[in-house]
Amino acid sequence: MAFDASYTSDFFSNRRGGLERGERHLADLTVSATLDMEELWNVRGLTLFVSGQSNDGGGFSDRFVGDSFAVSNIDAPTASRFLEVGAKWGFGEDGEHGLRVGLLDLNAEFDVSDPRALYINSVFGIGQDLSQTGENGPSIFPTTALGVSLNLQVAPQWHWLNAAFDGVAGDPNHPKSTTVQLHRHDGLLLISELQRLTEGRVEKLAFGVWGYTQAAAHLTAEGSAHNHGWYVSADSRLGALDEVRPWRTSLRIGQAEEVVSDHDWSVIAALNYDVSRPIGREQSFGVAAAWIKTSSALRESAEDVDDYETAVELTWRAAVTDWLTLQPDVQYIIHPGSQRALRNAVVVGLRFDIIAPTFSW
Repeated sequence: MAFDASYTSDFFSNRRGGLERGERHLADLTVSATLDMEELWNVRGLTLFVSGQSNDGGGFSDRFVGDSFAVSNIDAPTASRFLEVGAKWGFGEDGEHGLRVGLLDLNAEFDVSDPRALYINSVFGIGQDLSQTGENGPSIFPTTALGVSLNLQVAPQWHWLNAAFDGVAGDPNHPKSTTVQLHRHDGLLLISELQRLTEGRVEKLAFGVWGYTQAAAHLTAEGSAHNHGWYVSADSRLGALDEVRPWRTSLRIGQAEEVVSDHDWSVIAALNYDVSRPIGREQSFGVAAAWIKTSSALRESAEDVDDYETAVELTWRAAVTDWLTLQPDVQYIIHPGSQRALRNAVVVGLRFDIIAPTFSW
């Protein structure tokens, strides 16, 4: 059995624009454990896993900025919850295929980008076109749902991922609890992603499609429609293959059904520079921008709504020790919440990451 723990602490201040000036401290404690059943009971390829999170200080964006994203990707209601609880079975000659069942985080496998993981704004973790969906969001932090996912290596460097999740994650009426409810009217969230992973210039190519089996209400008229969409992303390294290539890029484009979504298009671009100091501590600098288009349905149903919203983030992440990482951060939010009445916001912050060594027995 292996145990892991990490503590993330954010100090953010809205210096200008948005809803109002103000500061807040946010915190996230994550604890996870895995149990290798092959080693324990000789069940080949089977691993049990569980992870839980305790969050404090949520609501910074809602109180001070008014943006549609979340300035901090640990911004969540104060509560302790399970994020994932389930089993994974690796099968095939070398365990190249994988089946996961249980309470699952969709973003652990789908719409994942290593370069974009540097950034703190949640819009860079999973595209707004997908993260905005569902009655209580898709099965992602902080509220996950029962699901099953299948990862098949269909060819060298090619993986095909498919999953089905409960269409309503958790209980919308009790957002602070870990709740598993299965109702026929919830429907399912279905998602499929084809990936190409290499060690070349283009490290990862991904194309995903998703859709809900239960229809959602139109924003502007009577009736309903099934929300569905797609995304494509590419992560690359710049420079010759025989050189050290510290520059990394990421580009993502995604779309959702217009008549039931606040935002129907999103574009994300990121540029990172990864370096190591002479003592071997890793550092990463990055600048990223996310643009989301306001759907015509939202513009028709609400007043003083702008055509788009944009987040620009400049960040620097530095490992101080083997267990401590610091990350100063600056964000500029254009048209927060797509509301014309709100001025562009300037947000500054500092993140501390403390990672405990893995404990095994």
